[in-house]
Amino acid sequence: MKNRITNLMPAILLFLSFFMFSYTTDTLHNNYETINFTNSEEIVIPNDVHEVLKEKCYGCHNTESRGEKSKKKFNIDHLTDGNYSKGKFVSKLGDIVEVLEEKNMPPEKFLVKYPNKELTADESLLLINWANNQIKILMGE
Repeated sequence: MKNRITNLMPAILLFLSFFMFSYTTDTLHNNYETINFTNSEEIVIPNDVHEVLKEKCYGCHNTESRGEKSKKKFNIDHLTDGNYSKGKFVSKLGDIVEVLEEKNMPPEKFLVKYPNKELTADESLLLINWANNQIKILMGE
């Protein structure tokens, strides 16, 4: 039995190194997501912004969430699926800035139950800066 495992070890190591290399390559080449409104306008969602949205916001603000109010107010899935027009996208970005500057998201009642979803000051600032920059791009400033 020991010889069989020893004989398989090089194949296992080769497989694992291939897996790790392909994961690293995919991660490096896919470090942002883009949204195109026209041929000349491209909105970029960098990895760090995407991660914060995914980890801290997506649970409530997605198409499949149970909270109708939260997904109606802001649906992260609609950022990239083309359901928001340019004007609606600018409006949603402005909403992000407003609720984060007023520290209204996530709601306090939610944080009592899920304290790990609280945004750090850096995460809030990251989202605010990203949203403001994208608004400027879309408004042609």
